[in-house]
Amino acid sequence: MTKYKVTAPCVTHIPVPGPGGISLTTLYVDAVLPEGVDEDRIKHLLDSKLIVEVGADAQPEGVGSEETSESRTVNSRSSKAELVDHGVAQGGGRAELEKLNRDELLARYVRQQ
Repeated sequence: MTKYKVTAPCVTHIPVPGPGGISLTTLYVDAVLPEGVDEDRIKHLLDSKLIVEVGADAQPEGVGSEETSESRTVNSRSSKAELVDHGVAQGGGRAELEKLNRDELLARYVRQQ
Protein backbone atom coordinates (compact mmCIF):
# COMPACT_ATOMS: atom_id res chain seq x y z
CA MET A 1 0.00 0.00 0.00
CA THR A 2 1.22 3.49 -0.82
CA LYS A 3 2.10 5.71 2.11
CA TYR A 4 1.91 9.50 2.15
CA LYS A 5 3.87 11.85 4.40
CA VAL A 6 2.81 15.37 5.41
CA THR A 7 5.24 18.03 4.15
CA ALA A 8 3.27 21.13 5.20
CA PRO A 9 3.47 22.44 8.78
CA CYS A 10 0.02 20.90 9.26
CA VAL A 11 -3.01 19.71 7.33
CA THR A 12 -6.47 19.89 8.87
CA HIS A 13 -9.87 18.32 8.44
CA ILE A 14 -8.57 14.96 7.25
CA PRO A 15 -11.55 12.56 7.33
CA VAL A 16 -10.47 9.26 8.87
CA PRO A 17 -12.78 6.28 9.37
CA GLY A 18 -12.93 4.91 12.90
CA PRO A 19 -15.10 2.67 15.03
CA GLY A 20 -17.57 5.51 15.65
CA GLY A 21 -17.69 6.62 12.01
CA ILE A 22 -15.74 9.32 10.22
CA SER A 23 -13.78 11.78 12.35
CA LEU A 24 -11.71 14.78 11.30
CA THR A 25 -8.09 14.92 12.34
CA THR A 26 -5.13 17.29 12.07
CA LEU A 27 -1.73 15.99 11.00
CA TYR A 28 1.59 17.77 11.46
CA VAL A 29 4.75 17.79 9.34
CA ASP A 30 6.34 14.33 8.84
CA ALA A 31 3.20 12.50 10.02
CA VAL A 32 2.06 9.60 7.88
CA LEU A 33 -1.44 9.82 6.43
CA PRO A 34 -3.56 7.10 8.08
CA GLU A 35 -5.21 4.39 6.02
CA GLY A 36 -8.76 4.98 4.86
CA VAL A 37 -8.42 8.60 3.68
CA ASP A 38 -10.56 9.14 0.59
CA GLU A 39 -8.68 9.10 -2.74
CA ASP A 40 -10.12 12.51 -3.72
CA ARG A 41 -8.75 14.03 -0.50
CA ILE A 42 -5.34 12.43 -1.14
CA LYS A 43 -5.33 13.82 -4.70
CA HIS A 44 -6.19 17.31 -3.40
CA LEU A 45 -3.40 17.15 -0.79
CA LEU A 46 -0.90 15.93 -3.42
CA ASP A 47 -1.95 18.62 -5.92
CA SER A 48 -1.63 21.27 -3.19
CA LYS A 49 1.85 19.93 -2.31
CA LEU A 50 0.82 19.35 1.30
CA ILE A 51 1.81 15.66 1.23
CA VAL A 52 4.21 13.48 -0.77
CA GLU A 53 4.05 9.84 -1.76
CA VAL A 54 6.56 7.77 0.16
CA GLY A 55 6.07 4.69 -2.04
CA ALA A 56 4.27 1.40 -2.11
CA ASP A 57 7.23 -0.65 -0.89
CA ALA A 58 9.31 1.95 0.93
CA GLN A 59 8.37 2.60 4.52
CA PRO A 60 9.08 5.96 6.09
CA GLU A 61 11.18 5.99 9.23
CA GLY A 62 9.20 4.86 12.26
CA VAL A 63 6.50 3.10 10.26
CA GLY A 64 6.09 -0.65 10.46
CA SER A 65 3.27 -3.12 10.48
CA GLU A 66 2.16 -1.88 13.89
CA GLU A 67 0.44 1.44 14.42
CA THR A 68 3.00 4.04 15.46
CA SER A 69 2.77 7.48 17.01
CA GLU A 70 3.33 9.00 13.59
CA SER A 71 0.29 7.23 12.18
CA ARG A 72 -1.74 8.80 14.97
CA THR A 73 -1.71 12.44 15.80
CA VAL A 74 -1.19 14.17 19.10
CA ASN A 75 -3.29 17.11 20.20
CA SER A 76 -4.15 19.08 23.31
CA ARG A 77 -6.17 16.12 24.64
CA SER A 78 -3.32 13.60 24.30
CA SER A 79 -2.06 11.89 27.44
CA LYS A 80 1.51 12.25 28.64
CA ALA A 81 2.23 8.68 27.50
CA GLU A 82 0.93 9.42 23.99
CA LEU A 83 3.03 12.58 23.84
CA VAL A 84 6.14 10.69 24.98
CA ASP A 85 5.55 7.95 22.40
CA HIS A 86 5.09 10.60 19.72
CA GLY A 87 8.30 12.32 20.82
CA VAL A 88 10.22 9.05 20.61
CA ALA A 89 8.83 8.47 17.10
CA GLN A 90 10.08 11.97 16.22
CA GLY A 91 13.60 10.99 17.34
CA GLY A 92 13.59 12.11 20.97
CA GLY A 93 15.08 10.12 23.82
CA ARG A 94 12.49 8.35 25.96
CA ALA A 95 14.34 8.99 29.23
CA GLU A 96 14.58 12.74 28.54
CA LEU A 97 10.93 12.96 27.46
CA GLU A 98 9.70 11.03 30.51
CA LYS A 99 11.23 13.75 32.72
CA LEU A 100 9.09 16.45 31.10
CA ASN A 101 5.58 17.16 32.34
CA ARG A 102 2.55 17.02 30.06
CA ASP A 103 2.46 20.81 29.53
CA GLU A 104 6.11 20.82 28.44
CA LEU A 105 5.42 17.99 26.00
CA LEU A 106 2.36 19.81 24.64
CA ALA A 107 4.48 22.92 24.13
CA ARG A 108 7.08 20.90 22.25
CA TYR A 109 4.83 18.77 20.00
CA VAL A 110 1.42 20.44 19.80
CA ARG A 111 1.87 24.17 20.38
CA GLN A 112 5.16 24.38 18.45
CA GLN A 113 3.86 26.70 15.71
